[in-house]
Amino acid sequence: MRVISATIAAAVLLAAPALAPSFSRAATPQITCSQIPDAQRFVSSLQPGPNTSAAQQHLDAAKRAADAGDQKHCVSELGRVNYYATRSAAADKRASTHHASAHTTATHHRRVLCADALHQNRPGGSDYHGPAVAGCPRVP
Repeated sequence: MRVISATIAAAVLLAAPALAPSFSRAATPQITCSQIPDAQRFVSSLQPGPNTSAAQQHLDAAKRAADAGDQKHCVSELGRVNYYATRSAAADKRASTHHASAHTTATHHRRVLCADALHQNRPGGSDYHGPAVAGCPRVP
């Protein structure tokens, strides 16, 4: 029984490396150095922030690698650009959603109680020492 299990495990382990590259190639699109202009346009459209700065730094490194003819390093740097630019775009989306929802919610005004005969320490009262409050006439 152990021999059969060991044989099956060995067959799976030997077949796994052969299968893995075909799955990874199909799952991720190929990045090439010819995509640098597109990457620059995308990074330029992002809001300033730490991820945008990191994406720009890696994009500059990719440009230098492409100029030097090092395609492997260029593609590696563009992968990092993609990582940071994706994070920055997600942060921009969250910020715009938060900003939009802040303007759509109703504005809550705090109701202020004005002074009356028993509460002279409220706005408009003789014992009140704070700023003037609209709607609470000052009692002399």
